[in-house]
Amino acid sequence: MPSIPHITQKELKRLLIVGCHLHRWQGNDVRKIIKEQGLIQLDPLNPAGRYHDYFFSSRIQDYQQGDYEKIAYSEKLIFESYFHNLNAIHVDFFPLFYSQTLGRDQLGRYYSRALKILEETHPDMLDQVLEYVRSHGITRGSDLTELGKADPKYAVWKTSRNSGTALELLWAMGKLAVLRDNNFRKTYDLIENYIEKSHLKKESYSEEEQRFMKLKLKIKSFPVTPTGKITIKKDGKIRFGKRIAISPEKLLIGESTKDLLPSLVQLEDEGLGFIVPSNWENLCQQELDDEMRVIGPLDPLIWDRQLLNKLFSYEYVWEVYKKPKDRVWGYYVYPLFYSGDFIGRLEAKFETKSKILRLFNFQGESHLSVDENIKEAFQRLLTRWKFMVQAEGVENDETLPFI
Repeated sequence: MPSIPHITQKELKRLLIVGCHLHRWQGNDVRKIIKEQGLIQLDPLNPAGRYHDYFFSSRIQDYQQGDYEKIAYSEKLIFESYFHNLNAIHVDFFPLFYSQTLGRDQLGRYYSRALKILEETHPDMLDQVLEYVRSHGITRGSDLTELGKADPKYAVWKTSRNSGTALELLWAMGKLAVLRDNNFRKTYDLIENYIEKSHLKKESYSEEEQRFMKLKLKIKSFPVTPTGKITIKKDGKIRFGKRIAISPEKLLIGESTKDLLPSLVQLEDEGLGFIVPSNWENLCQQELDDEMRVIGPLDPLIWDRQLLNKLFSYEYVWEVYKKPKDRVWGYYVYPLFYSGDFIGRLEAKFETKSKILRLFNFQGESHLSVDENIKEAFQRLLTRWKFMVQAEGVENDETLPFI
């Protein structure tokens, strides 16, 4: 019968924090964070810095808005692709994703529909756009105005031009790479100009190999994947209580192997299973610092809302796409994390003309106790926050208890 190691809820909580690299500062190198994290979700909304700015500023002490764009694209450290959501993924994983960009049959419903409409209305558009990029080099959508406007109902991803739709489709098909400037605006280049030749080979992965490799990528960013209740059958086979893309037999149960290979543990007294990095015991022993951090709304620490509630007794919903009347906490609300726990949430807005960072609508958790240590941690956070967005001043409303 297989032996599955047990983990306590306290250890699981510590593992999630440390595995998400939020237990201490991770140095000052964006490159190191990208490589260790594997993937970082992207989002264009910018009330007081974009999501990825908060991802880095919660791990790098002196991160400044724009550092990611300056480094990641110019040094070709990442490629953009969908992995559930739009992500910047470390270039080491490009062959895994490139093997799936085999053309039309891999586009999915959304892009397949756009391709069908584009070929019906402008059958030569893909070839024209690809030739333009090949001839002119790095290209913005606005460079293609001579190719004409499209009816917006035939365009995708907030573009009103068929040429913009073609750029997006060529990227989805693996023909173009996305680059971004310091304002997060997209440009495109030929994939062979951006990705090294050694990574441009179409590898032949089985479905099981792809799932396993993507699981290894996922646990670099999010070290705890729930499997539901574990049952061991009479024949010794393991069954999960929820559908998991990888079979239990593929996991390295109880073995000490290379870090970050997936292993299986079971929550003590509950029978719930979790896929974790194989070095989970070492991660559980790491100390937590006493810094306060603003957690971005798409941070891996809060990906799994059910697990977040279970381990931290903290509820979070990103409400930007809700109607104002349906919001419970606010428009773009940031969780506040201090010394291994969530202490509340607040909103922020950077006024670009006055260069004022406004903090408002703070809502503390019931267990929050404000003392000198937490006030000092908040002042350190405020110094970093001002530097991150290059604010010249800070204004706050009466809800903030740390001033």
